Amino acid sequence: MAPLIESRDMVRLRAGVLLAMLVGLAGCSREFYRRWADRDAYYVVAEHNATGPWAVPPITIEPPPESRLHDPTLPDHPPMPPDDLAAHAYMHRAGTKLGYRRWEKDGVLDEVEDPGWRSALNLDPEGVLVLSPERAVELGILHSREYQTQLESLYLTALSLTLNRFEFDLQWFGANGTVYNHTGSGGFDGGESNTLTNSTNLGFTRAFTTGGQLFVNLANSFVWQYTGPNRETVSSSLAINFIQPLLRGAWRDVRMEGLTQAERDVLYAVRAFARFRKEFYLNVTTRGQGYLTLLLQVQSIRNLEANLEAQVQNLALHEALYIAGSVSTVQVDQVFLSVQQARLSLLQARLSLDNALDSYKFQLGLPPDLAVRLDDTLLAPFQLNDPELVTLQADLEKLLAEYRELDQAPPVDSLADGLRRLSAQTARLPHFLDEVADELRRWEEGLTGTEEEVRREKASLEALRTQLEELRHDQERLQQRIDRQAAQLAPARSAEDWELLQKQCRDEIALVSQLFVIQTQARVFLVRLRPFPFQEEQAIDIALANRLDLMNEKARVVDAWRQIRVAADALEPGLNVVVGANLSTDALAQGPLDFTSKANSYSVGLQFDGPLNRFAERNRYRGVLVNYQRQRRQWLASSDAISLSVRRGLRQLETERLNFSIARQSLIAAARQVDAARERLLLAGGNESTGTLDILNALNSLLQAKNTLIGSWVSYETLRLQLLFELELLELDDRGLYDDAAIFSRAEPPLPAPQP
Repeated sequence: MAPLIESRDMVRLRAGVLLAMLVGLAGCSREFYRRWADRDAYYVVAEHNATGPWAVPPITIEPPPESRLHDPTLPDHPPMPPDDLAAHAYMHRAGTKLGYRRWEKDGVLDEVEDPGWRSALNLDPEGVLVLSPERAVELGILHSREYQTQLESLYLTALSLTLNRFEFDLQWFGANGTVYNHTGSGGFDGGESNTLTNSTNLGFTRAFTTGGQLFVNLANSFVWQYTGPNRETVSSSLAINFIQPLLRGAWRDVRMEGLTQAERDVLYAVRAFARFRKEFYLNVTTRGQGYLTLLLQVQSIRNLEANLEAQVQNLALHEALYIAGSVSTVQVDQVFLSVQQARLSLLQARLSLDNALDSYKFQLGLPPDLAVRLDDTLLAPFQLNDPELVTLQADLEKLLAEYRELDQAPPVDSLADGLRRLSAQTARLPHFLDEVADELRRWEEGLTGTEEEVRREKASLEALRTQLEELRHDQERLQQRIDRQAAQLAPARSAEDWELLQKQCRDEIALVSQLFVIQTQARVFLVRLRPFPFQEEQAIDIALANRLDLMNEKARVVDAWRQIRVAADALEPGLNVVVGANLSTDALAQGPLDFTSKANSYSVGLQFDGPLNRFAERNRYRGVLVNYQRQRRQWLASSDAISLSVRRGLRQLETERLNFSIARQSLIAAARQVDAARERLLLAGGNESTGTLDILNALNSLLQAKNTLIGSWVSYETLRLQLLFELELLELDDRGLYDDAAIFSRAEPPLPAPQP
């Protein structure tokens, strides 16, 4: 019965070998390997992401469907993208050789970009994308090519570590070869031979952290002879080899260096990505052509529009005075030229904004042809006057010009109509007076700063309140005079009433001008700079304790230091313990695992390699020593550079704070200058030769002061956020957004957790 049992075992073994061959030929799918790599790499990132204050949201390198970078095709079998026609020909014929014929088997794409991403943009009814700072950051994270590249860099670093970890795992291997051999009767033995040989190798290797290496291999060979009586021959051998270095290349400090460095590199990459997220936020919102810079251009355009409107009103006033013979043609021409220059400046500013918006869309990864509009909520504090008050001022000047350009006193009915219109406009003033009073109250409630700054602002505030109360009384008296004059109109006094109407109109223009200046001052002081809560010494300590890039620099010094030990190890002689065993079956045995001691062999010994030639190792060792000193200096330089940057930033921040304060006062002075110049021109009737130039210069000064104010605010806010970034206190949420409350709600700044 024994031969029958052995025959069944052979059949089962051959079936198992055949099945293993088929599985080996088929392998696993592309999708299996891709998902396997993703699982290991994402696990590595999450593992290193949970060890310190540099945590970033869970990452994935597959852009979501709403991203412009999303690829809706099968990731493991993507269709062929559109190709250049001339280059494509070489895929089908290279030189004189025919190429592969089935490039298009997975399909062909008409375009690289999937147009479906636009449906997720949430455009307004006009098809325009409204951008706020938060929305811009979210879109940048979705569509930015730079952001996606940084994500992939982190992923690839983690993927590299998985290979280093695999080095110390049990690594299996298996191979099979099947050969049919026919030898004719004309051979050396004079007989025909037909054999089928199936050889299989199965085993594993294992690397140890001590430097040892284990190799185990089971080899089987089956030979079927078909010439004459069928015969089956089987032979097997089990080879076991182990080598353990004792000097060169031995022990954990040297053998684990690759794995140690790879683990640390992933930590560096996570920190670098965490810092990149903050830098990306700054680039989108403040730095360079960021959102705040775009808002600065928007506000500059508004200032230019207001200047153009004022220039047009000034031109209308001069044309009216010219008709009355009060100004010359030269003066009108000067004003007209100023209007044209204002139009040109406005056109140039709009073109500049359009170009900046295109660059900004490119930065976010959006196509340039996408229509966008900026959410200007942040600019609300820079609306320094109620538009209705500006309109009232223009209406009063128009009314004055209408009656002033007459050659003689108008009829009583016309005077009555003028007084009625003037009375209606005067009745609108209490609304604006109440509005300014409320703004002064809000100014007082928000007083902050040093004791001296608060004292000065309170003094200005009280002075403006006094002026406002005087204006309220003046408005009441003016209203009474207008009503009294309207009741006493008579044809015999038309000339006197004509002059009195013009005087009443000039008085109301002066009253509105004063209110205009008071409101400008109140709203200017309602624009507040956000404080920076840290002094120099504290700020530097926070930066040196929290900066993620400095942590990496510090760790790289130790990386360079470890290389000294590794390089020194290569200078040593080689001394290895070698152990081997080879277990074999008897040539006449039928069982593939019938090992016998008669066919076994064993070995043990030492291998020695003398250090007779270590020239290359000597040079590397000396270079490693130099590199260690360089890395030390680099860390010192990075530490000093951070301190230097923080010190400079704080000084510049204080300068910008003072500059903003000066810009406030300059704008107030410019507003007063415009109203004073307009009042002088009206009172003098244009007879002063310098009146036209005075008002033109005053309008230009006001425009410059408005631009300086918004520019100073943007510079301060940009620098403030940059300083928080320098201190590593620009903490972002999972959406990549920053909120000041995260910093100012704590009494003490965060410090890094203990490093593992």
